[in-house]
Amino acid sequence: MLDWLAHRARISANSLALIYADECWTYAALNDFVARTAGRLVTAGVRRGQRVAVLMPNRSEYAALIHALARLGAILVPLNTRLTESELGWQADDADCAWVICSRETEGKGATLVGGNRQIFSVDLPHSPVVKALADFAAVDVGLPEFDLDTVQGIIYTSGTTGRPKGARLTFGNHLWGAMASAYRLGTLPADRWLACMPLYHVGGQAIILRCCLYGTTVILQSGFETEAVSRALDNQQVTLLSVVPTMLHRLLEFRNEQPFPSTLRYVLLGGAGASAPLLDRCRALGVPVALTYGLTEAASQVATATPDQVRRKPGSVGKPLMFVEARIVDGEGRELPFGQIGEIVVSGPTVMQGYHQAAQALFAGKLHTGDLGYVDEEGDLWVIQRRTDLIVTGGENVYPAEVEAVLLAHPGVREACVIGIPDPEWGQSVAAVVVSKASDLTERNLIGFCRERLAGYKLPRVMLFVDLLPQTALGKVDREAAKVLLKESVRHGNFCFTGIPD
Repeated sequence: MLDWLAHRARISANSLALIYADECWTYAALNDFVARTAGRLVTAGVRRGQRVAVLMPNRSEYAALIHALARLGAILVPLNTRLTESELGWQADDADCAWVICSRETEGKGATLVGGNRQIFSVDLPHSPVVKALADFAAVDVGLPEFDLDTVQGIIYTSGTTGRPKGARLTFGNHLWGAMASAYRLGTLPADRWLACMPLYHVGGQAIILRCCLYGTTVILQSGFETEAVSRALDNQQVTLLSVVPTMLHRLLEFRNEQPFPSTLRYVLLGGAGASAPLLDRCRALGVPVALTYGLTEAASQVATATPDQVRRKPGSVGKPLMFVEARIVDGEGRELPFGQIGEIVVSGPTVMQGYHQAAQALFAGKLHTGDLGYVDEEGDLWVIQRRTDLIVTGGENVYPAEVEAVLLAHPGVREACVIGIPDPEWGQSVAAVVVSKASDLTERNLIGFCRERLAGYKLPRVMLFVDLLPQTALGKVDREAAKVLLKESVRHGNFCFTGIPD
């Protein structure tokens, strides 16, 4: 199969491909941009099959790198810019990245990833002596190798419920089937403009870049989610599609107050976390065309999506699985459950990843046990009850309780710790910690200072409760549900600490 962007440039040369800040690229111009980027990467030494980490915020260069690495047959490893240096180092090592590409905004963190034979490049003029400027390398002609749909396009690290993050190995075929399935559900129009304010290190952001190329439509890329900028783009740039998580939509509604959304907007794809009933009620009252979505990194983004009409008829349902995708509900023994019974959601189909990096790929074979709980009603619509038993989803970001607990327990003044998610009207959930201290002078201030050096900001506990003992089950394990009740009661009586972490 021919390189997707090169093929699109041949048949839609003058169609608008990308808008970023005050710059615009047609498909022909974007293809030239990507060709130069790929040529520089080859001159620098990047080769087919190598893993290349990208550590930078949303920029036009990031969009070009996604296409350029695909053209070279190199494997993209997008790194979350919010992670600490130690977290980034672990992922770069786990993926065995030979190269890291950064920008002026991330050069400091990028420079710390030098090690062994790994080299660091910047798309800007670097300041660190260990970082090379990508522009210093000549842009040679790399040709147009064909895509093999079974080849891994990227390794995207995603959260689970225990241990370290896991790298989902997504193939070109996963992305292609996902793009087709989404188009069959939502439709695609020649004048579509998809506003990408989600980070490109997330599968949702990557999907927008690749799908718009396949559809021949326009990406309006923003550096991140900034409420005023998103609102202004909706009003002035003929946006037809917008992908957000509930926190983003909540902020957008607050900013716009009662101002109606423009009629050009076909869908607001809302996913990444559970949408509250009040949020959906407000959207319905304002006529916001919410398409409620359930998706996973491991399934190349979308699994099921309810159209706005379906959301109005069945608020809370994510609708039927997309074309080619199957979602079954099973019990603990893997037996399929009847309509209406809650069990684990198991997803299968050609969008399911090849496997986790560094794990036995034979365990997947196109079938993914998500760990999420839900049920299917008699009309075949999927309802997601809870995403991954202990996982905390705050502002669309996934947080491992076990990872935060490990950092808390590393503090010499902490005896025990239990990290849980508590409801938050804006963030969906906030991270909270119940801590048993073994030092009388331990305070939330010095404990948060300790954590801040080891964890990304969104993983830091915003509420902290000090107790003498953690509740336990009969088997001696920490009883998380009892800890939630304990924390709820303490909040009600004011016996807890806000940690002072800003939103």
